Amino acid sequence: MQKLSVVLQKSGKLSDGCVTLFQRCGIEIKAAKNQLLFQDDAFGIDFIFARDDDIPGLVENNICDLGIVGENLLQEYNADSINIVTKLGFAKCRLSLAHLKTANFSSINDLNDKSIATSYPKILSGFLRANNVNAKIVTMHGSVELAPQIGIADVICDLVSSGATLKENGLVEFMVIAKSEAVLINKQNSFSDSKQALLDRLLLRITGVLQAERNRYIMMHIDRSRLPELIKILPGGESPTILELQGMPQKIAVHIVSLEEVFWDTIEKLKEIGASSILVIPIEKMIF
Repeated sequence: MQKLSVVLQKSGKLSDGCVTLFQRCGIEIKAAKNQLLFQDDAFGIDFIFARDDDIPGLVENNICDLGIVGENLLQEYNADSINIVTKLGFAKCRLSLAHLKTANFSSINDLNDKSIATSYPKILSGFLRANNVNAKIVTMHGSVELAPQIGIADVICDLVSSGATLKENGLVEFMVIAKSEAVLINKQNSFSDSKQALLDRLLLRITGVLQAERNRYIMMHIDRSRLPELIKILPGGESPTILELQGMPQKIAVHIVSLEEVFWDTIEKLKEIGASSILVIPIEKMIF
């Protein structure tokens, strides 16, 4: 039986997110600390662990069928033959410009004739060209935040998640030039039928996990006459389930799947139209 080969980051936040994702898909990755190959015969996947900057090349050169990598690194690798199969919703961050608190940058034109330190020279170069900015790019492979303090560069271009590292080094975020999250990638060519069948099964599970993370199952009581208003307020996946309440002919119980991101923005509206006994439940898996 043919198996899929999937390359993951050997260690780090992206690696932890991948292990959690596959675990939620029913695929346990139980590799030892320094183990670089883990075979899951039950599903049919060989997991290979590598440095994150090696992952695009392993996919592009057909060493591995699939890979999971940060979108920022894929953009920096810049291979037209690599396809993003799906975004995975974790390891979210942004590539930003930042300067010392004591510096004064108010617009993108202030970058002209300045020096910018970064580990992502290709992305930065494209951004500068697109905005007609003439700045010197200083390529660094670590400790980018240190560059302005020791006079290597006026500005840095680096990944930002919470912003705590910038703050600790006396830096202020100036401008976001790209956003990133973990993505599943492959090469733009067709798989064999057996491998495609495995990929379809895997994508079904991944989609179910991602949909579950973005949605919540909500139950509440409300007057029957307010049901049309409720449906307009809650962006649900499908039509709600309606249940009769014993001894309360004017009221009904409503069960509906709704986007969690907007739920707290709409709960006050639900209360305003008389909703009560509102219960919100996480969803483990969700397939439309």
